[in-house]
This record gives sequence, structure tokens and C-alpha cells, in this order.
Amino acid sequence: MSKPSFAWLPEGMQPHFTVRDLVFIGIFAAVAKAAALGIAFVGGGMNPLSLALKNFVYTALMLVLAHKVQKPWTLTLAVLVSSLISLLLMGQGVLHTPGALLTCVLAEFIIYALGGYHRAFNLLVGVLFLELAGKVVSLAVAWMYYREQPAIIAVPVIFISIGALGSIVGLAGGAKLVKELRHASFIS
Repeated sequence: MSKPSFAWLPEGMQPHFTVRDLVFIGIFAAVAKAAALGIAFVGGGMNPLSLALKNFVYTALMLVLAHKVQKPWTLTLAVLVSSLISLLLMGQGVLHTPGALLTCVLAEFIIYALGGYHRAFNLLVGVLFLELAGKVVSLAVAWMYYREQPAIIAVPVIFISIGALGSIVGLAGGAKLVKELRHASFIS
């Protein structure tokens, strides 16, 4: 009998998804990306308000997803689907995707180290790390683009900071949304 391909991972980190979980992750990631794109289009592009709002919505929806499918690697799959959508629709994300996947893996291990996926605090910390580390990756990519003229990096720093502020506020909104969805029996 052969070993499962993820036998090297600890027992609590091995992926065990049902088809329903995978469909839910894919649809939810696509809806989160579509909502963020819709906000960016309606808001007129990358103005500070639409940037903060799209980060707010995306982070809140990722927190809801993490509560709905409380299994290891949920966030990683969702970010992978979201990155694939960005790559196919807009041609962007080629440089961001490897760093985003690395931050996802680190966020998954942080959630596991805190005690697992069935505590709201652990998921909140994991999504917070995922969003803030994702912003650090964005800063690193911006530095790579603008390293020859360091004065120009001030613009991406401002925009990424506004996005980070939207993500942090999105965690608070997502926690409130999770509470309401639990009350409505959408999340157990």
C-alpha cells in the first residue's frame, strides 16, 4: 500500500477536501475577486477610497471563507484561484503569485501552530498575517520595479498602506459578518 502524497505533513495539516469544499472555495474566491474588480471599476481605478474598499471586501470575504471551510490549505487554494483569475483576466500577478503562495503557506502553519482551524481567533490571526504579509510582498515587488529610482517608491508605499488599512478594517468587518452568518446558520 502506498503512502499518501502529503504524509510528510503533520496530521492536522494534511489536506482532506470534499468536492463541496473545493467548489465552495473556487466559487468564493472568484466572487471575492469579482467584487474587488467591480469596486475598482466602479470607483474609477486606483483611487484611495476604492482601493481601501476593495481590500476591505476581499479580506472580509476571505475571513468568511476560512470560517466556512475550516480545513487546512483553504486560504492557499483561495489565493491560488484568485491569483489565477488575476493572471488570466488582467495579465497581472506573475511576480506577486510566488510571494503570495509563500505567505499563504506561512499563514496556514501559523493557524496550525495556534491550535487549528476551529477557533475564530486562530483564523483571524491567520488572515491578518496573510493580508499584511501580502502587502510586504507587494512592497518587495514595488522595490524591485523602482530600485533604480528609490524616490519613486513613495507612491507604491502610500497605496499599499491604504490597502493595508482597508484590510485591517476588513478584518473587523469580516468578524462582524461571520457573527451574523453564524446567527443565520450559514456558518457552523
